[in-house]
Amino acid sequence: MNLIPEVKSCVYNEGFFHIISQLCICIPENTPDYFHAAQTLKTSISSLLGIELLITTQNTDDKKIVFFCNDSSGEGYEISIDSNLVELKAESGRGLFWAVQTLIQIIRYHKSFLPSLSIKDSPDFLNRGFYHDVTRGKVPTLNTLKWLVEKISSYKMNQLQLYVEHSFAFKKIPELWTGKDPLTAEEILELDLYCKKYHVELIPSLATFGHLYELLRLKRFEHLNELNVKASLLPHNLWDRMAHYTIDVSNDESFSLIKSMIEEYLPLFSSRYFNICCDETFDLGKGKNREKAEVYGRGKLYISFVKKIVDLVISHGKVPMLWGDIVLNHPELISELPRDVIFLNWGYTPDVTEDSTKIFASKGVSQYVCPGTTGWSRFINDIAAASQNIRKMARFGRKFQAAGILTTDWGDCGHINPIAGSLHGMALGAAVSWNTNSYEDDSLFDKSLSFLEFDDSSQTVCGLLRDLGSLCFYHFGNLYAWVYGISGLWNKEEQLKNTNILDLEQNYIRAGEIRNELMLSFSGKNNRLVDFKELLWSASAIEWVLGLLIFKKNVEYNQYGNLTLKKDTIIHSGYDILNTFINIWRLRNKESELNNVISTIKSALEKIRLM
Repeated sequence: MNLIPEVKSCVYNEGFFHIISQLCICIPENTPDYFHAAQTLKTSISSLLGIELLITTQNTDDKKIVFFCNDSSGEGYEISIDSNLVELKAESGRGLFWAVQTLIQIIRYHKSFLPSLSIKDSPDFLNRGFYHDVTRGKVPTLNTLKWLVEKISSYKMNQLQLYVEHSFAFKKIPELWTGKDPLTAEEILELDLYCKKYHVELIPSLATFGHLYELLRLKRFEHLNELNVKASLLPHNLWDRMAHYTIDVSNDESFSLIKSMIEEYLPLFSSRYFNICCDETFDLGKGKNREKAEVYGRGKLYISFVKKIVDLVISHGKVPMLWGDIVLNHPELISELPRDVIFLNWGYTPDVTEDSTKIFASKGVSQYVCPGTTGWSRFINDIAAASQNIRKMARFGRKFQAAGILTTDWGDCGHINPIAGSLHGMALGAAVSWNTNSYEDDSLFDKSLSFLEFDDSSQTVCGLLRDLGSLCFYHFGNLYAWVYGISGLWNKEEQLKNTNILDLEQNYIRAGEIRNELMLSFSGKNNRLVDFKELLWSASAIEWVLGLLIFKKNVEYNQYGNLTLKKDTIIHSGYDILNTFINIWRLRNKESELNNVISTIKSALEKIRLM
């Protein structure tokens, strides 16, 4: 029995507890925490076993499941199971809910006959969060966001952040979000309350400095761009949205605009925190503030504007968070920010080092370490790379006493990556933020998650997804660059030219095999239909892209291997991929920016037709 997260202590005893119909879940009083925990357990047992339990406050002498929690803020809990009693004791209502999640996983393994055991458990990190991009393409429906809350809480994560640039319906800037299906104030308020039921803190996260592409393309705000361009006249460009559009720190209107956005957004959240982002201010000091940057330095310009935003957030009684990448270039300036700022220390590569974590620790400031699910711009997450990254960042956080772990899930370049592909990284982030030294074996974690998350008795699904994620170096952003002639980071044409075509052909065949194996694993499991549709689409998309690369090698570079793929077949398959993607997008998301993906793939198919 391999639980996710692994518990700190589990001692098995002789005997078992048999779950039977009409068994009582006894709660000492009818509080929201007690009742919701009991209701969660009851619903899960009904779903997993088809057995209906009763919830009561009467402590009978019969066989029963008993809840008890203290009023502290701790998250530790104990579970004791013998032949007549299942007892859950916790330090708090939140700890009790985590105990229920553990018990549900035990039931998944052992069905109605639970082994006699004693569990003692508590987290390594008090703050364990998931960060989800809702601005670079997909805006999830409220139901999807509620599903996400339930999912992260099932793995004992207690914080959720949703990344917003332009995807909130700001009253004073309707032209920012019109036609993009943003989140509304009412949806945020409802989600905030829903999070509390599941012991998750919904933390606002709003771009306030860099990554302001859609805002600074508006005609009435384009003069606030650091770069002196008429952005409203330029065609929409997903690369520019990632790489440019930092606000002009010297214009007083800039702070007034950001202030008005924060003061509209902040009151919707009950969280004690507010993430002001302030990352990747690539253009700062390269345009209107070039002379000031030469005199004072880009670091000083950065810190000066950030301090204004930080002071504003503090004035509203919130603790500011911000991404730490820019201040790491100017560590001597970290001390100029208030002591209660929390730095979000991100690093997403499998070879990430402890250097940045060590710098923040040496400055005596609070930090979260922030690994990533490595799904951005990909048709499926690179699970192998993400696994290395997540484990390393967790160990660095533990070594340097970070305040928390925030596992990030970005949607760069149109957000083509399905959220089902990020479940592995999410769950691993949850596992190591609760128990850092657990699951050092990829194979063991993959098998455990295959069973617990995907109800896969063969325990192979996650291993297949791991293999799939390593097959193709060419992602949606690279396709976008090829279609629209963009050079730089996203352009992988030279790498394609130098790639052995036989390797591409081998991976193409393997992608098809994985797709077929996934279909067999998913057969008959209608309770996870949306996840399976997304993952099967990912496998088909990887197979199609590899086929396209083989065709491009033939036609553009006159390189041939053993396979001959016809143009018409690639085009026909491409439309199948696109139409399926449109359908699965709409299962979990608003229409939002779906058209960016549609137009890119259609343009790619037309370009193929002309080859």
